[in-house]
Amino acid sequence: MKNKNLLILLVVAFLGTFLVSCSDDTDNTINYSGGETLKITDPYLQIGTPVVSFQAGIPEYNYELTLINAVNHVSKLNVYKQFTEAGTLAKSERILFKSYDISNESKMLISETFNSDDLKTGLSVSGNQLPSNDELIPTGSSWTLTFEAETDHGVQSLAGSIRVAVLSVYAGIYKVIDSEYFRIGESYGGWNGETRFIGSVDENTFSYNDAWGYFAWAGKSFDFDLNEDNSITVPLINSSGLFSGNRALRCDIEPQTFTSVSCAGSNVLIPDPAAPTSKDGKHIIKLTYGYFTDGSGPREFYEVLEKQ
Repeated sequence: MKNKNLLILLVVAFLGTFLVSCSDDTDNTINYSGGETLKITDPYLQIGTPVVSFQAGIPEYNYELTLINAVNHVSKLNVYKQFTEAGTLAKSERILFKSYDISNESKMLISETFNSDDLKTGLSVSGNQLPSNDELIPTGSSWTLTFEAETDHGVQSLAGSIRVAVLSVYAGIYKVIDSEYFRIGESYGGWNGETRFIGSVDENTFSYNDAWGYFAWAGKSFDFDLNEDNSITVPLINSSGLFSGNRALRCDIEPQTFTSVSCAGSNVLIPDPAAPTSKDGKHIIKLTYGYFTDGSGPREFYEVLEKQ
């Protein structure tokens, strides 16, 4: 499965390279080497920062995106903000955040610097304004930034969004430094060097996003709980469901099922001794988890993640 996904990515990458090398989009067209010309009808966004980490004490934040203009020309790009509170999942109103006048260029890079007051101003949840003290904003909450374009043919919603996520100091981008996947007792190797985004659901619950260990799982996630003693309960199945099989395997429920990877010494957070409560610490997360397929057997995953 992983090799198939890799092949698809390589083909897409090759085609993307071919289109760029054989085209000129300065006038909202793609010109192929064979002489054919394709007009870009609708504008779209390339979002460089889909997730922005929000943490108390950070003075400024930044996002970047590129607007690809089109025959349906964009004259103004409007960015809207909406807040979702962790726990209650209550949402604020959706209001204008930023506006950009768009030039006649076919590509326009937009880089925006903003602060917490910019995010909070004008928003309320359940009739209450957002806390003035950033430390009182519940971990796991987030702002969602969405986009609308004013064009020659009216207002058009653009695909893509930016999530400004209120994160724990232990959330963020992690690099896989040790890993192994076993399918019914047979090793299929690891995924060392890949990165994973660990998000905050609430004060104690974290999300493991876009992958189930060895396998890509775009747009989906499983959760895990961080306990007071820094032990971890994993996996917790959320609305994304189970990646595969009939049930999740957990070390705290049926450790005997893990015959190829060990539960001992795993499922634990090891804070960086030099910066144990800092967002910049090189924290370590060790995980053992899996799933079971009836009539077949267990799939076992082990990995060590280091915060970047």
